Formats: sequence, structure tokens, C-alpha cells
Amino acid sequence: GMAGMTFLVGILRGQPWVDTFMAAVALAVGAIPEGLPAAVTITLAIGVSRMAKRRAIIRKLPAVETLGSTMVICSDKTGTLTENQMTVQEIFAAGQLYEVSGSGYQPQGEFRNGGKTVNLSAESVLKECLIAGLLCNTAKLVEKEGRFDVEGDPTEGALIVSARKAGLAEETLGTLSKRIDTLPFESEYQYMATLHESGGGGARMIYMKGSVERLLDRCEGFLNKQAIIRSSEGMASKGLRVLAFAKKEVSAGKDSVGHDDLREMHFLGLQGMIDPPRKEAIAAVENCYRAGIRVKMITGDHVLTASAIARQLGLKHTFDDGLTELAAYSGKQLEGLGEREFTEAARRGSVFARVTPEQKLQLVKALQSLGDVVAMTGDGVNDAPALKQANIGIAMGITGTEVSKEAADMVLTDDNFASIEAAVEEGRCVFDNLKKFIVWSLPTNLGEGLSILLAIFLGTDLPILPVQILWVNMT
Repeated sequence: GMAGMTFLVGILRGQPWVDTFMAAVALAVGAIPEGLPAAVTITLAIGVSRMAKRRAIIRKLPAVETLGSTMVICSDKTGTLTENQMTVQEIFAAGQLYEVSGSGYQPQGEFRNGGKTVNLSAESVLKECLIAGLLCNTAKLVEKEGRFDVEGDPTEGALIVSARKAGLAEETLGTLSKRIDTLPFESEYQYMATLHESGGGGARMIYMKGSVERLLDRCEGFLNKQAIIRSSEGMASKGLRVLAFAKKEVSAGKDSVGHDDLREMHFLGLQGMIDPPRKEAIAAVENCYRAGIRVKMITGDHVLTASAIARQLGLKHTFDDGLTELAAYSGKQLEGLGEREFTEAARRGSVFARVTPEQKLQLVKALQSLGDVVAMTGDGVNDAPALKQANIGIAMGITGTEVSKEAADMVLTDDNFASIEAAVEEGRCVFDNLKKFIVWSLPTNLGEGLSILLAIFLGTDLPILPVQILWVNMT
């Protein structure tokens, strides 16, 4: 527009049209920062390269700059903030609480009740609880060069290890170990189940594991539900992740298991396992707060488990609401909130437990409505909508599904929260570099453009030629 106006003024003043045209071209060259797109692209590309070295793979180039503006990080707990190396420490069965010794995946340890070693042959319910954890399972415990490791989910691996400590293995269970069908875990239902060949007398057996609340809803018979819930909450308050187990005998002709089959189940017990926080995650959380970034934990675990781990990680309030304890919300609490109350819970809460994928998406939208730039982690198929909605969707490179990776802007190669913090740090560096370039580029171009504009209006020779302007811009 300015170049066109300059050409028109020059013609009206009777100046040669060739000189006037050259002046207009010089003004366009001087005023338009044609180097800016190239500089921005190069700066972002350098940021991508540096983030890759810090285990954060950027899938969409603009995400590099957005990372630098992140105000809230909503992170999963298991494997991201914690080690994801589960060890069963406590078992509740037949009204008794048993302690399990040993750590890691080494299948060595013993069971104690009241400080005394337990004779497992006399504890039939405890044994059944361990068998349920062993069979309702998709992981494998493998030994390589004298070191045990888990192929599959670490939570399920911990259940195999606890059973092996009791001398139980699939090969020792005979036909019971033969699996007929599996109902996979879904976050919507919070349980999984398997159907096995023989439960005795030709019948088949269904084993089920999942969250305490969901399993108790599907169990019948003489149950002291309050005692079970108290035991579950006692384990959770110590930071243990708690799973409940149940079984049911079905007819010999049964060849599949569905949700309708999981009624009138027989409750077996609870297993509580520890998943310690990552040391580097504790430092990363502290760095985030120091940088003005709020961290929120979103998990499928019990609210007490999540709160205990959150305190170990150093999660804290960032608003002066007069609160002394971390604000923690369960999925059930969020269900009963209106839109305004939900947004306030999203603002105040530091821990969100037993949340559904739909609530994850709702949390992202609520935080964005408050003007926050939100980074959200996820690894499952159902997490894809929340990852897509977030300003920065972060998928897990190790445990993440292909769907979650496709929906995300960034993939963590090590599933570690510290890598998110490192990526945000690099993002801020990129943002600063872009700002420096713009602060240098725009005044330079403005100065060139104004000098030419002034020369045209005064009717003097051009103080700087188009070629000279291009040389200044290039250097």
C-alpha cells in the first residue's frame, strides 16, 4: 500500500516514472521483512533438533514456539511422573492384611501377617488372590542373564512377581492356566477379565481385576464392603496403587466373556503396589513452578494414592485460596459439577484421579477457557481427543498407542516428565530467539522504508538503492 502510494505521489509530482517505480520497489524491499519467514523456520528447525537430543520429538513445527508459552502441564502419573516399576507390598485377603517383602521384579520375598511369616498352603483365599493376579494378566516375566524384567505392563508384571514369590506359576496350575477368552481393560470400565479352561468339575473360571469401586459393584455374597474400602484407602494413603480381584465359576460350554458375565462375582482380595516417583521428575516439577508453570496430575488411580504421590513429587497450590491441602478431585466428584464449578475445579485442582477420557478433554477446555496454554500427556486411544484439543499434545513414545502419537504435537522417547520440562525450556529459548530477531528486523526495515518515503515526498535522490537494501537485509 505504501509502495503504491509512493509511486502515485511521484507521478503526480512529475518525476520520471522509471525513477518513481524504482523508489516504490526500494520501499517494498526496505519495509517488508522478507527474511523473517526463513529466519523463523530455521530457528524453529534448530529448536526441533535440540529437543530431539533431549528426548522430545516434535511432530509439528509450530509446536516448538507454543511450548515456550506453556502455562499448565497436565501429566499422567504412572511412568511419566513415577518410575513405572511396580512392586506389590501389601495384600488384603479374607479380612487379613499381609505384607510382602522384596523389591523390583526379582521373584524373591516372603509374606508376613503381624510380623510372622505366613504358611501359604493354609491361606487359601490369599492363594486365590495371587492366582487371579497371575492369570488375569497379559504381561510376561522374563529372565535375561540372571536379571528379571517384564514384557508388557509393569503393573501386571508386579502381580506375576507377587505370585512367583508364593511359588505359583502358570505351568504349576495345570489346565486352569489355559486361557479361552479375554475382555481387555478399558478406562471406561476400569477392569479386565479372562476366561480359563477348568475351575474344577469340568466348569470354567472367570478371573477379574480392576478398581476397587468397580469390582465391589459386581460382587455378591457376604462382603464387609466398608472393611474392604477402609483397607483400600489405607493402602492408597501410603501411595500404593490398589487393584481388586474377583472370580466366578461358569459352565463348561462357556467360550467367551463379556461385561454381562461379570455379575455376582466372588471377591478375593486387594493387592497394593508401590510405584516410586522419578527423582528427576521431582526436580523438574520444582523447575516448572520456578518458571511460572503449573503442574497438574491426571491419573486413573485412587485419589488417595494420587495425592500421596503428588505430595512426594512436590505438587503444590499456585493460587492463594487459603487451602492447606492439595486440592484433589475424583472423577465422580467432577461428574456432579456444573460448567462453572468444573472450570473452578480445573483451576484450583492439582490432582485429578479416576478420571475418564471425556473428563480429560473437558479439563483441557476448562483450562483453555481461563486463558491458559495447556500441555496434555496421553498414551491411550481414548486420550486422542484431549491431545488434539490441547495447545501441546504430548504422547508417550514407549507405552503410547499409534493413535495417540498421531494426535499429538510431541512424542517423548523416554515417557519421562523431565523431558517435558526440558522441551519447554528449549521452547522458551526458541521463543526468545524469535523475539530477538523480530525486535532487530522490524525497526531495521522500518528505518529503511521511512528514509525512502521521506526522500520521495521531499523530491530528493534516493539515499539508499534497492540493491543496497537487499545487501543490508542479507547480511
